Amino acid sequence: MKKVLSLYGGPVGEHEVNETCVAALEEWLEMAKSGQIVGVCLVGLGYDNLAQYRIAGKIGGYGSVGATHMILQELTYINMSAE
Repeated sequence: MKKVLSLYGGPVGEHEVNETCVAALEEWLEMAKSGQIVGVCLVGLGYDNLAQYRIAGKIGGYGSVGATHMILQELTYINMSAE
């Protein structure tokens, strides 16, 4: 197995469990299993810094658009604060 290095010499693509992420997903899974949540728009950041998304279930309405806009604003703020 070859070890991949970033441009600056650090390792890339290391798998590490993020307990906060797992807890949030488990909480939402329980809400879906109980019928409280009937649809989701998911965005995930992988261990290799590649993002992916998925839409599943009953999605629509201005409430979903508003919530998506709010998470976009929060994510933008987090990214701007990190620089």
